[in-house]
Amino acid sequence: MENATITSAEWEVMRVVWAKSTLTSREIIDTLTNILDWKEGTIKSLLNRLVQKGYLKQDSSVKPMLYQATISANQALQTDLGEIMDRSCTKDRGLHIEQLIQHETLSQEQCQMLIQLIEEKMKNAPEIIKCQCPPGQCTCQHHTAIIE
Repeated sequence: MENATITSAEWEVMRVVWAKSTLTSREIIDTLTNILDWKEGTIKSLLNRLVQKGYLKQDSSVKPMLYQATISANQALQTDLGEIMDRSCTKDRGLHIEQLIQHETLSQEQCQMLIQLIEEKMKNAPEIIKCQCPPGQCTCQHHTAIIE
């Protein structure tokens, strides 16, 4: 699988495949046209792109052809989240996680799991996080003298 990102439109296709595991293109097209205002050709193009990127495998030995995901939804989300976090200063990542938690609805069980995770993480956490950004790409105190 090449390390290409999944676009928003491709996510819609992948969510259908992840929901059913193995589907024909007709099943994918029918599902998506029922929930989105998309043309059949658009969906076929997205399927082809996802096959080319390596996120879907196509079984053409049977008729109709079957599509199956080569990556789980969780793996894809973890990859995207990692890439998003990599775009920010290491000093700001805790703030981003805090904002995410503030804006999401979580069950009591999920909150308890996060509390336990944070308590465990706290045991080995450094006192401070150092900035990893190159000069000119960050606004933290570490680079203000260099940027002036």
